Amino acid sequence: MSSILKLEKFDSQDQALYETLVFNKETMEMNLGRIFTAVEAQLLFNAVLEQNAEGTDFGFYKVFAVQNGREEFIGMGAITQNDEFDAPEIEYMLLPQFWNRGYGSELVGLLIKMAQDNARIVAITDPANIYSRRILLKKGFKSVRQYENDDGEQAELFQISVPSKKKWDVLKSEAESERI
Repeated sequence: MSSILKLEKFDSQDQALYETLVFNKETMEMNLGRIFTAVEAQLLFNAVLEQNAEGTDFGFYKVFAVQNGREEFIGMGAITQNDEFDAPEIEYMLLPQFWNRGYGSELVGLLIKMAQDNARIVAITDPANIYSRRILLKKGFKSVRQYENDDGEQAELFQISVPSKKKWDVLKSEAESERI
């Protein structure tokens, strides 16, 4: 992979890109077990726009691979507040032609950095989604538990504890002063 990822929040002009993702059979079967209905897609897109209007780093992002000055839409990444687990949750999904090319790992790393002012970050995946499990474990997440979600589907909760940028700076400063 010799490209970089670019993230931009979804806005009202992006419904076609969003639909490319949520009506893609392979992507949605991997993430939800089925594609969205048109009504579900519209309701969620409206919720995406509402979340993005709040003006924080939390929200839903279009993800582009940028190579040789050319941008290509590859999927979505999100940071949302998960009230059930009292922590920010990262979410991501990529179009199938971009699977197994390192983009998922790179995207999870970017989302962690964007949410690192929080002591703990969670991610939830289907336990059968071995690719997502592998990415999360590679990026330092720990599997906390498997459970049945509200839809009756199996889910696996992952979490990672991350020092905030401020704490990293303090730790770095302390380490440097100890070497002197």
